[in-house]
Amino acid sequence: MKKIFLVCVVIFSALYASAQTKTAQKFDTIYMKSSEVKIGSITAINDASIDFIHKGETLNYTLKKPDIVKIVFYSGRVEMINDPSETAKTNSTVAPVDHHNKAAVLPFAYINTQQENNPEMGFKVQQECYIFLSNKAATLNIQDPVTTNALLGKAGITAENIRNYTMPELCNILGVEYVLRGIVTSNMSSVTSSGNASYNAKDGSSADKNGVSNKSSGSVYASNTTQENFKTSVLMEIYNDEGKKMYGQDRTSFWTTVDAYKNTLQFLLKKTPIYGL
Repeated sequence: MKKIFLVCVVIFSALYASAQTKTAQKFDTIYMKSSEVKIGSITAINDASIDFIHKGETLNYTLKKPDIVKIVFYSGRVEMINDPSETAKTNSTVAPVDHHNKAAVLPFAYINTQQENNPEMGFKVQQECYIFLSNKAATLNIQDPVTTNALLGKAGITAENIRNYTMPELCNILGVEYVLRGIVTSNMSSVTSSGNASYNAKDGSSADKNGVSNKSSGSVYASNTTQENFKTSVLMEIYNDEGKKMYGQDRTSFWTTVDAYKNTLQFLLKKTPIYGL
């Protein structure tokens, strides 16, 4: 009797284990790029997504294929959705970049009160600032404006929306430790001056009865002259990749010529903490 009982127990255990195995095999397994593993039932596969129900639930979810690495169906068949090596390449492109001892100059804002703002002047000032810093740099790597502007463009950053980004965000996008930005403001005024000159002229064609020649005198006015004077100011700021403001100063140029900003720009750069690094 005991033998019969033991045989029944063994058979029951085997049947139970087989049933459990079959039940487990009825579920599909989805491996996500985020390293999450989802177990449940796939109800449909479309060109861009997969319909999925989690184990023990009834709600249907839609999973995007770009987020999935592979599927292991309950039958044992494996279907690769995305190559894991490509995922690794993608992750490597967003890996932290070494910012140490790197600086970038942003395009300057150029404000001319006499005419519409000229973006090209902002790029010109950016280039002049880069050249001056590069000539004095010892260990600091000053990023070429061509690279800086290309990275900004790829990130969709323009003069209109750059204020939507923090300094740490800009440093990360450009891969630098320091970011320099500035504004050049130029106000033109016109000064008109006029002058006159007097003269004496002798006319030898006639004489009075005493033989004294006639003399005539008069004055003539010179044409008006107009001189254009420029009042120029430069604002310069430097931030690090932690968002700390390292330097900030606004200076009005002593000179009144149209390119007076150049001397002021160099004066301010010499005062910055990154000059000569």
